[in-house]
Amino acid sequence: MGVSLYYTAERTTLLTEQEQEAVTLIVDKYNDRFEHTEDTESFDLYAYDDSESEVILAGATKMPASAEVEVLMYSINHWLQCLTEIRLVVAEAEWHVHLDDNDAVWVDNRWQMEE
Repeated sequence: MGVSLYYTAERTTLLTEQEQEAVTLIVDKYNDRFEHTEDTESFDLYAYDDSESEVILAGATKMPASAEVEVLMYSINHWLQCLTEIRLVVAEAEWHVHLDDNDAVWVDNRWQMEE
């Protein structure tokens, strides 16, 4: 059984063209650097639908199915760092990030899993 990291950002204004370009570059960089592509999905953002509420970014990434704790921890850390860079680019959004039922919290300008 695998786990997934889910992420949503909401705000009243749409992403600017500069934000969209920056997010694409960040996602591409982290997908290219991910070491376990054979075991899992890449970082993914859902197709944007501007008719839905104030959600400006949303997506999910499945963690590797490997039973190795080190691989799982590497993956969680890698994708939370990706989300950290995205959050720093997408200003003034309300974020919700969680690994299945466990929330990630924003502390000292980075995401970390809640203790």
